[in-house]
Order: sequence, then structure tokens, then C-alpha cells
Amino acid sequence: MDITTKIKLLSITALVAALLGTYLAALQIDSLARAKYAFKRNSHSVVRKDLRYETNSVSRYQQKVHTRVIDAKLNQKYSFAVNSTLEYIFQYSYTQDLLENQALSVQVTSQAAFRENPILVVVRQQKAVLSWQLPLLLETASGWQEYSSVSRQLCTEPLKHNVSVQHEFFLGVSTSDPKNLSFVASVSPIADFVVGLDENHTVALTASEPKYYQFLFPEGVTNVLLTVTSDDDYCMSVSVQNLTCPVFDMDHDLKYDGIWQTLMNKTGMTISRERFPFGFFFVFVAKADDYECTGKRNRPPPLRQKTVHFVIHEKVSYIDFMAAVIGVLGIFALFYVGAFVAFCFTCRNTIPDVLEPSLLEARNRPSRYGSISTPIVGQAPVVRDLESENLSRSSSSLDITDIDLMPDAYSDKNVVRTKTFLFVADLSHKGSRFHGKKSQLYMWNLLIVAVFYALPVLQLVIIYQKVLNDTGDQDLCYFNFLCAHPLGDLTDFNHVYSNLGYVLLGLLFIINTARRDVLRRQAQANHDRLEKFYGIPQHYGLFYAMGTALMVEGVLSACYHICPTHANYQFDTTFMYIISMLCMLKIYQTRHPDINAEAHAAFSVLAFVVVLGVVSVFEKTLAFRIIFSVIHLLVCVVLSAQVYYMGRWKFNFGIFKRIYMVLWIDFQTGLSNWFRPIYADRMFLLLIGNLANVGLSIYGLTERPKDFASYMLTIFITNLMLYTSFYIIMKLRHGEKILCQAVFYICLASLSWGAAMYFFINKAITWRKRAAESRVFNQECAILNFYDFHDIWHFLSAASLFFSFMTLLTLDDDLAYTPRDRIPVF
Repeated sequence: MDITTKIKLLSITALVAALLGTYLAALQIDSLARAKYAFKRNSHSVVRKDLRYETNSVSRYQQKVHTRVIDAKLNQKYSFAVNSTLEYIFQYSYTQDLLENQALSVQVTSQAAFRENPILVVVRQQKAVLSWQLPLLLETASGWQEYSSVSRQLCTEPLKHNVSVQHEFFLGVSTSDPKNLSFVASVSPIADFVVGLDENHTVALTASEPKYYQFLFPEGVTNVLLTVTSDDDYCMSVSVQNLTCPVFDMDHDLKYDGIWQTLMNKTGMTISRERFPFGFFFVFVAKADDYECTGKRNRPPPLRQKTVHFVIHEKVSYIDFMAAVIGVLGIFALFYVGAFVAFCFTCRNTIPDVLEPSLLEARNRPSRYGSISTPIVGQAPVVRDLESENLSRSSSSLDITDIDLMPDAYSDKNVVRTKTFLFVADLSHKGSRFHGKKSQLYMWNLLIVAVFYALPVLQLVIIYQKVLNDTGDQDLCYFNFLCAHPLGDLTDFNHVYSNLGYVLLGLLFIINTARRDVLRRQAQANHDRLEKFYGIPQHYGLFYAMGTALMVEGVLSACYHICPTHANYQFDTTFMYIISMLCMLKIYQTRHPDINAEAHAAFSVLAFVVVLGVVSVFEKTLAFRIIFSVIHLLVCVVLSAQVYYMGRWKFNFGIFKRIYMVLWIDFQTGLSNWFRPIYADRMFLLLIGNLANVGLSIYGLTERPKDFASYMLTIFITNLMLYTSFYIIMKLRHGEKILCQAVFYICLASLSWGAAMYFFINKAITWRKRAAESRVFNQECAILNFYDFHDIWHFLSAASLFFSFMTLLTLDDDLAYTPRDRIPVF
């Protein structure tokens, strides 16, 4: 199969995986919408079998109904009895004064009413009509909860001028029950109805007594934050609606206007003057039970009361907003300034005048028997006669017995790769041109995958945001509402913008890689021996792919944060899988250039990982976890064999016979050979790695973490950390040096990763739970009143990845002029 065919197959695989992920995510959205509609329909419709009316009752309309009209007054209770032939109408008149800052609340109570023939209450205003029944029926886990007392507020629109306005409304009470049903009615004013900035208020709610207040934007204020807290965890809803009547203040109609969300003990809502130009009503409605907040149908305490504290603050001003945005750009600009300064101090390659002699060069250069050449950079090679020199000097690193004169042994990979001690020269026979083209395929394949993956993702999250804006349902997306700054159609601009660091630092790493690539080409043009016989073979395709993957990660993470949910969390983690795998492949390629994985094979494995991530969104059973663990451990075994035998093994039906023969021969030669590996260093690495993966597999089966995408990412990150640590330890064990530049990047990466993990652990949201439960974790802004802990995680993790990449780029700089036949493989 040629390279072109492999690229086509990879492109088709990536396209199919992207389309499959988009389709399944769309199905998830549709199922969520259907579930919400079904819950709404079941919650707000009356079940006929629970509300059977007596068919033999006498219709009140077949009798003469007497109406008593009472000229009522505020703050006075009226106690009467109604039946099918008698109804009451209370006529109220009052004066609305801007200075009084009041609204009116109507309360009707009846202990005698029952569901078969309830008391009907109707309030008629100039621009609104309120109606309800007593007892009020609300659905709970234990059935229908009855409330014998209901309190509703009258819609009060703001006065346009500082004048007094006379209002009149009517309160009607009636029933179809022929028996007398007693009731108590009253209308009383509510103080502090119009709320100002930075005013703390407290209100008590029940499911039958909602409350709402009014806010008017002061001059010069464009965005405000409504912060709501509670002393208990009872479920409730908060809604923001336009200053028009009627106001939807019951659980069944709260979602018909404005924006709304559920909460338990903490939330925040950002309201802009652009959407509510004249101000707004904000409504508090307590739930009869906690099902909509927790998804659990626990039996609630009867007639529970919820205490709510709320305050409205002004959001950041335009100047502060721009300062926070430009400040981040300035911080990342410092990285570019630092890179430019580093370029100026290391603008040239400092190649030593004399290089150590390379046996590989002597083997490949035709010369007379018994002589080797010591290349002098910038001059013609000096040929020295071995017979005329004292080869037995202790200071000499060459010995005639070190030179294998069998040329076929150097070309047969079955001979070379099974040596007990390998050097980089043994695994770099295919030439730099071949390796360079093979390495560049990673970059092009990554671009193909990124385009086909990112475009459907972007389309999907834009639809998410549009649905949120159109419906006002803020339970769709899991934001940190206490630190979410809108911009345009984006509800949470700061969490999208904070991903800019990934893009800028990924681009900077590509620039650093390109500079090194140019310097290497210049050095090779002057001294071609460096490319063939000295240092680690330099192939920058994987480095370019790593930088590009970091940029794409920033784009996809920004897409995820447009509307964070469980269904699209995979968008944030997919390219983290790719980055982890590319780093491991690069470390392995460093000393195994001939046997590194091909690009199409690596991305095929990643495509399978993405498919598993998609399936995990919908399948959470133990059977799926078991299947995944089996696949995980099988992959570990196959990769272990590939690494241990340097690719010189075959997986077929004869493998069991070969394993038996090896064990039998070792047993015959001595039982201790079973515990004495041929390649000790490789066995140590593989043993530690496999034990770690077995531990992760056991954790996945026993704990069954809900965040499966993060669990898979933990597997990748753990293996990458183990491999990187092993590489550095083995490098030091073989007497190699780590130059100051690499040490500097290692220290910076360690510090930034430590700080980043602190902010990552302190999460401000969690989509593992319901939206209301997630808001319990919401946090206020930590920096510039604009960025929270998760934004800081974005900044620090971007810097950490950049420093980690630079560590890999500079880690082997000490070997640039070391002969490859003296660089060990591990």
C-alpha cells in the first residue's frame, strides 16, 4: 500500500469518525429536548385519573349565581364562604407612586377546598389576568402535593414619570361545589419591589408563593450580574423577563419568556441592557421537589420553605473588559519577546573544529585496509594509518576488536535489532531523506484530521449557542455563571478567549522548530557528515505536528466552552489524546528512527480512541467498561512486545508455540533465565508501564468514573509521563548531559504544570451532575474581575505544554556532535 492510498484511507476514516460524532451528538441533543418536553408535559398537565370530578354534581350554571361585590381595602383580611350559587368579587383601587417602591401581593387561603371541586381565584387587571385554584396541585415524587394557600403578585409596570397613577383591579372567588367552602383573602403591599445596585435582599419562598422584583438600568450601566444564594439545597428556578405584563411566575409557565435556570444554593445571571433595554423583572419560584435539579425523586418535606438572598452588581466596564483582553495578549507577547532574544544569542551553530571519530563513517567510506579518517570540519579529512599508531593507549576510544568487518551484519535488521546493546547507528540505516518524508506525513495527516473534525464541531456548538439564546434555557450549557462575560452572541466569552494561549504558543513552537530546521539545513549544507554520522537524526515533522496539534486544541477547546456539556466534552479532549501520542512517538523516534510508527497507523489508533469516546457518551454500563479494559490491556501487551523486540516479532497462530519454545529452552539452561531478561532496560520500562496501566484498568472497573473522556486522557498522560521520566533517567544513567537550556525548560514545565493542576482540580463546573448541581461549584472571578480558575488553567496549561514541547526539542542537544555509534538506544 503506497503513501497516497494510506492518506486517502486515513482521510476517509477521519471523515467517517467526525460525521459519526456529529450525528451522535445531534441525537443526544434531540433526546435531551424530548426528555425536557416530556417532563414539562407530564408536570404541567392534570392527570385525569387523579382528578376525577363527581359526575352527579349539579352544574352551577344551571342555577342562579349570586355575586357579591365588596369594596375592599389593602392590608385587610376578608373571610367568607363560597358555593356553587354564591361568588365574591373584591374591588380594589390603589395609587402607584414611584417614591413608595411597592408592589401588591394577593393571598387566598382555604382549608376547606378539595381537588374535586376546587375554589377558583381570578384576578383581573388592566393589562393582565391571574388565575389559580385552591388547593393548588403540584407534582412531586410521592404524587400530587396540595397547597391550601397561594400568594401571587400583581404585575406592576414601571412609571414613565415621577407621578402618581391610580389603579383598579378585581379579585374574584368562586367554586362549583354546592357546599359552603370558607376562604380568607387579602391584598398587601411588598416593600422594596424595585431593587437597586449593590442592595442585599432576602426573601422566603414556597412552591405556592413565588416572588419577583423589578430592576431598572441606571445611566451608563450596560451589564449587571444577579447573584442568588440560599441557605438550603431545595430546588428552585430563577427567571429574568421583560418589563411587560403578564409576568410568568408559576413553575408551569416560567419558561415562556426571557431567560431562566434552575439552582439549589448558588447561581449568577448576567443580564445585558441590549436584551432588556428598559430593565427587567426577576422571578423566584420554589419547586415542589428536587427532581428537576437532581434527577432523583426523593420524598420532599411537606410545605417546605426556601430562603433566598440576592444582590445585583454591575459587571466589568468596557475599559476593564478591554484591559483584561489586551493584558492577556501582552503576557503571551512576552513569550515571543523571550524567543526573539534567545534567537539573537543563538543565531549560529557553534560546530567544533574537530569531531570525535565515527566508526560508522569509517565503515561507509572506502579506504585502504587498516585506516580510518578523522573528519576535520571545514577541512579535508585527515587519513591516519592504524598500523602506525599505538592503538593500545588507554586514552584511545578505538580498538581494532570494536570494528566488525562483516558488512552483511550491518544491513540485516534481524541481526542488528536483536543485539543486546544497540546504538542509534544500528537503527538509522534508512537515511535522513526517507525519515524526513515519513515524519512530514504526521503534519499533513494532522491537518486533514483537524479540518474534517473541527468544521462539524464548530457548526454544532454554534447551534447550541443559538438554541440557548432563542429559548433562554440556561440549563443547556454548564457555565460558571458567577464569572461569565458575554460578548455578542457568546454567553461566556472569557472562557472562549482564554484558549488563545494554546494557539499563540503552538505557533511560537512551530517558529522555534522552523528556526532549528533552517539552522540544521545550513549546517548540513556545509558539513554533510553531521547529517549522516553524528547526533540524533533530526526529523522535525513530528515537532511541526505537535505545534499544530496545540493550536487545534486551542480552537476545539474554545468550541467546547461556547456551550460546555457532557455531549461535547470530547471536543476538548480529542486533540489532547493526539498531543500525548505525538509526544510519545517523538520520544521513541529519537533513538528508534527506523522502526517508528507510520502516520496512518498512529491516526487510525486515535480514530478508534475517538470512537470509544463517542460511545462512552451513551453507553455507561459495566459491560462497556470491561470491554474497554480488555482492549486497553491487549494494546499494552502488543505494544510491549513491539518495543521489547524492536518490531522483530509476528502475531500469528505460531506465537504460542514460539513462547513455549523460549520458556522451555530457558528452563533447560537454568530456571533463573526466566527472570533474567535479555534487554534489561527495556524490560524495566515495560514492567513499570504495564503495572501502571493495570492499576488504571482496575481503577476504571472498580470506580467507574463518570468522566470517561478524562479517564482515557489520564491513561495517555500517565504513560507519557512515565516514558518521559524513563527517558531522562536513562539518559543520565548512560552518562549523557542535559544542557542548561533543557534544564531551564524542564524547571519551567514542572512549575507551571504544578500550578496548572491546582487550578484544574478546583473546578467551577461539573457536567457529571445536573445543571443546578453544577452551579454549586460556580466561583467568582479571580483575576481582573474577568478570569476565573479555569481561565487560569487555560493560560498555565498552554504555557506548560509549550515548555514541555521545548524540553523535547532541546533535550538531546548535548549529543549534536556525538557519533551515532556511541549513542545508546533505550
